[in-house]
Amino acid sequence: MTDSQDEKQQQRRRRWGAIGGTTAFVVLGVFLMPGLARLREAPFRGSEAAASSTELSPISVEGPLSVMLPSPAPEEPLSAGGFADRAFDCMIAPNEVIDIGSPVTGVIEEMPVERSDSVEAGQVLVRLEANVELAAVEVATARAKRQVDIQASQATLDLDQKRKARADRLFENNALSLDQRQEVEAEAKLSGIELKRAREDQRLASLQLAQARAALGRRTIKSPVSGIVVERLMAPGEVVDEETVLRVAQVDPLRVEAILPSSWFGRLERGNRAEIVPEPPHDQARTAEVAIVDRIIDGASGTFGVQLRLANPDQELPAGLRCTVRFAETQAR
Repeated sequence: MTDSQDEKQQQRRRRWGAIGGTTAFVVLGVFLMPGLARLREAPFRGSEAAASSTELSPISVEGPLSVMLPSPAPEEPLSAGGFADRAFDCMIAPNEVIDIGSPVTGVIEEMPVERSDSVEAGQVLVRLEANVELAAVEVATARAKRQVDIQASQATLDLDQKRKARADRLFENNALSLDQRQEVEAEAKLSGIELKRAREDQRLASLQLAQARAALGRRTIKSPVSGIVVERLMAPGEVVDEETVLRVAQVDPLRVEAILPSSWFGRLERGNRAEIVPEPPHDQARTAEVAIVDRIIDGASGTFGVQLRLANPDQELPAGLRCTVRFAETQAR
């Protein structure tokens, strides 16, 4: 075989190879077009929903070729109760955890509560030794009740006013000199001033009594909220200064913390309803209300926080449970 014949044979092989490759691409496109069309018709669910629900499904073609394409993300269906079936993890926590301390330094005399006791707002939690303050209240009470100075000043003023009236009549009849009349008027005026001072002293005594009672009240520590005693950190007989005496948790309402993907940003606002389902055995559905929606998205995780308020009037639901939350359908769409 000559060189020219070899060159012609190689050209024919290259031409048939190009024709075969083009035919294979055409056949592949015919089988792939329906799957690509379904992908274009599928609704866009956001980056997070697509990432969480993307699955690879094979599309069969004739021959040994098989191509894996992502299936479209499903819609978020709504349950019969008006809440989206899409659930997010959450955590139930006390609304507030308060460290109770003393405003003054003193020795603990009595602590009438124990750990896990339920307390009401205003209930006495701790009493400090207060003998000095009690004595001060008794002294201030006696001063505030004293009326002797006022009565004496009133009697003196009445007498001086009568003397002044007689001096006026005598002066008009030229039976009394001007100096004597002015002296009597001055005494009557001074008696009026003494009466005002006695009344001011009584008012100051009443204020001192209020001050003494306030000082005594600071020796009694009361609960600022209704809740549960979480921990007792001190005992009767110990000296309290700036330390925490005990810790109280407010469990009505409860605080529910949830972390949502950025695709939900802008759907929620304060006052929106949500369905909370705690973990067993307290897995009864409850309705909560959105209280706080974060205005900033965490860039590292692509999420933002939502805080809800969950009523717990009977304190039957304990704090610390994990839960799931579903939001109302008006926000889920």
